[in-house]
Amino acid sequence: MRLFNTLRTACLAIGCFALAALVVLPATQIALRGLGAPVVGMEELTRYFLIVVTFIGLPLVTAEGGQIRMDELHHFLPVTAAGILRVIIAIVSGAAFATVVVAIWASLEVTIGSATPTLGIPFWLFNLPALVGLGLGGIEFAIQAWRIARQRGQAAPPRLV
Repeated sequence: MRLFNTLRTACLAIGCFALAALVVLPATQIALRGLGAPVVGMEELTRYFLIVVTFIGLPLVTAEGGQIRMDELHHFLPVTAAGILRVIIAIVSGAAFATVVVAIWASLEVTIGSATPTLGIPFWLFNLPALVGLGLGGIEFAIQAWRIARQRGQAAPPRLV
């Protein structure tokens, strides 16, 4: 469990860095265009950091209960049935993440030698954040299913900000 907490912390740090890059890179490009000196490939780099923010943040969103869900049905069910439903939902969600991980891995095998046209960024670098984020998100759903099944809590409650 300590390793998984370290991975969560790493995802948070990487996600914060990528989010900062998403703000700084386009702003720099706009400023440089105004000066008549745009940087070639800045759009590709920005696109990469958008992918990083999206997928590396996924395990954190899952752990904090930020996934979209409809809890209305749970309120009408008996406590035991609602718990069983929550376990099933967590298992199905984890399985969906695992299925996408397998699809990304297959895509990675096909595009392993390819790179972006401008900067030459290997395509596997674009697939890596999705592979890691969805893999850790699937593990997070498995942990939630285990906790709910052992009646030590529920899936992470949704947070209202």
